[in-house]
Amino acid sequence: MNELLLGVEALFCALVVVLAWRFARERLYGVIVVLLILIANTGGKIVEYFGHSTNTGNIFYASVFLATYFIVERFGKREGFYSIWIGVVGVAFFFILVQLTVAMTGSPETSALNNALQIAYAPFSQVTAASLIAYVLSQNLNVFIYTYLKRRLRGARLWLRANISNLISQIIDSIIFFSIAFWGVVLPENIADIIMTGLVIKVAFVAATSPLLYLNRVEQEEGKDGSVIALR
Repeated sequence: MNELLLGVEALFCALVVVLAWRFARERLYGVIVVLLILIANTGGKIVEYFGHSTNTGNIFYASVFLATYFIVERFGKREGFYSIWIGVVGVAFFFILVQLTVAMTGSPETSALNNALQIAYAPFSQVTAASLIAYVLSQNLNVFIYTYLKRRLRGARLWLRANISNLISQIIDSIIFFSIAFWGVVLPENIADIIMTGLVIKVAFVAATSPLLYLNRVEQEEGKDGSVIALR
């Protein structure tokens, strides 16, 4: 059942990223913020896929990388780096407001919800801290490598540069995120399985969805005699 839900989640996230790109870059920024909030809130849940353990935020995180590639392809490196800090500010804004809400004295009628919120949104969340630290470091590396390869590998090599930069950056992200998020939560010998399973999922997702980036190379421009198709 988990494997089926993982597939549905992957298809839905890929669809949302593509639809957001089709309408405006601001929507892609919004998608990135939502995905990062999902990681910070649900990434601490451990599940099993095909007999191996990992967390539930891998598809969300890989989707952030896919959205970033769309942004860099269309708008360049500066916007790619800008999207990173949009995500960080969005998560920080959410986390601060949640902390203020949890700190309020709840009514006895909602005691079950009050207790659940206090547990889910502890003042210091390992998952939130891990996701932000790993995100900033790995995404800066990701944008740098991607734009470097974009200058070196042109044309049909788009898929190749996306997957090379994704693989390298996801290795760094997985080591940082899982080591911080689950240190003291799961046994040290189990962290390796969690890291490898999550890494495989993230790499496979981008490998399967990166051909969608070729859609980014066709734009419709308005000319004097109507609309024409321009290839970038």
